[in-house]
Amino acid sequence: MADYKDTLVNTLVGAGSAIEGDLDVDGMLRIDGDLRGSVRATGKVVVGSGARIEASIRARSAIVGGLVKGDLYVTDSARLLAGAVVLGNIFAPRLEAEEGATIHGIINVTGDPGAAEEDLRPFVERYGDPLRFLGRFPGRFADRQMGGGPGDYPGREALPAGVGGEGEGATSPRDLATD
Repeated sequence: MADYKDTLVNTLVGAGSAIEGDLDVDGMLRIDGDLRGSVRATGKVVVGSGARIEASIRARSAIVGGLVKGDLYVTDSARLLAGAVVLGNIFAPRLEAEEGATIHGIINVTGDPGAAEEDLRPFVERYGDPLRFLGRFPGRFADRQMGGGPGDYPGREALPAGVGGEGEGATSPRDLATD
């Protein structure tokens, strides 16, 4: 039986809509409009053929039919439809790309969904943004994480000593952005 997080859309960015910011979704997300920022979903992300996304995406699975300028990290499978354009890196245990799909980036297809979380960490640390895409979901999604280690915001465990921690000399990621 299919997981409801991959079959029931609970968040929709409709055609003609534009969103800027970080989007965390518990379940399935469909995007037919414009989005800039980052996307993390516990289920499937569907990028419609008219969608324009300037964001990296982390999800259990993804179907891309439009434009994604950013990295795509999935822990199960990614499918790129004819006409899809991904200008970024792709990490997926399984990848299907139809004729006419375009990828410009580094592709890592592991073939093993069971080890996806362990394999994802070094890939993101090397090519991506560990502050946004590793670790637990913040807030109410923390108990339904897709993997990762301890910490109360994404990537906390991947920060260098003295950054985002407690004690003398500690700084937050927001402080780093102003340097």
